[in-house]
Amino acid sequence: MRFRESARALILDPQDHVLLVHFQWEGLEIPDGFWATPGGGIESGETRLQAIQRELLEETGLSIETLGPEVWTKTAAFPMAQWDGQIDHTHFYRVERFEPTPALSRAELAAENIHEVRWWSPDELSNPGMTFAPRSLPDLLDRLRREGVGSSPVRLTGF
Repeated sequence: MRFRESARALILDPQDHVLLVHFQWEGLEIPDGFWATPGGGIESGETRLQAIQRELLEETGLSIETLGPEVWTKTAAFPMAQWDGQIDHTHFYRVERFEPTPALSRAELAAENIHEVRWWSPDELSNPGMTFAPRSLPDLLDRLRREGVGSSPVRLTGF
C-alpha cells in the first residue's frame, strides 16, 4: 500500500486550549465534517519541518523554527488520489494564545476543504456530537496533560 506522509501540529496555549481546523467536503461520510490539528501532506523534496512550517503559515499564520516532539503517529487506510491512506506525524507546540490569521484566503482554504480555524477549551472537547481526527483526540489530550510528552510517539491506527 502507498501511504502519504503528513506533518501536523498539536498546538496548545498556556491554558491547554487546542487550535483545530474544521474539514468538510462533499461526499464525506461525516455530515458536519471533522476537527483536526493543522497540517497536511509532505510535498516532494520537503522535510517534515519544512512541511509543517508551510502548513502552519497557510492554515493559522503561525511561524515556527523547529520541529516539536512527535506526540503521536496515526496510520489510516482510505482511498485518496494517488494514495491508499495517510501517515500523520503530529508534533507538539506550546505557544502563547494568538488570533489565527491564515496566509491563505478563505477561498484558498475552502479549496483545501478547510472552513474554520479556532481554539477549543478542554471542556468544549467533550461536547457530544463533535467529530475529531484522531477520534480519540480528547482522550489523547487528557493523557498528554497528565503524563506530558513521552519519549516516543503514541501509535494510532484508523481514524
